[in-house]
Amino acid sequence: MVFQDRIAAMVLLLATLVVVVLMMLALFSVAPIFTSCLFGLLYCLYYFIANESSSAMHHAQEFENRFWTLFAVLLASASLFVPDSPVPMVCLSANCKLIIVVIVGYGVH
Repeated sequence: MVFQDRIAAMVLLLATLVVVVLMMLALFSVAPIFTSCLFGLLYCLYYFIANESSSAMHHAQEFENRFWTLFAVLLASASLFVPDSPVPMVCLSANCKLIIVVIVGYGVH
């Protein structure tokens, strides 16, 4: 009984993984530049969370605040300035976009 539950959980996990990979490939075919930026940020986030116990980054709250502020600013910059971003802000000028990025960085900090 326990063995069958374990097999069912593994099959569900494999199916979820296949769906996630296919969604990532579909997103990459639609918006390659934004997806590359997003994957880079997600890799940095994974590395930050995976090394929580051994990294010097987690020794002070201020270091973590700096990381999250930088992460939010980079994500906002990628969302607003990358041409194939799913957040179309074509009508805004570059100065307005820069002000939005600064507000996001200030809000997260």
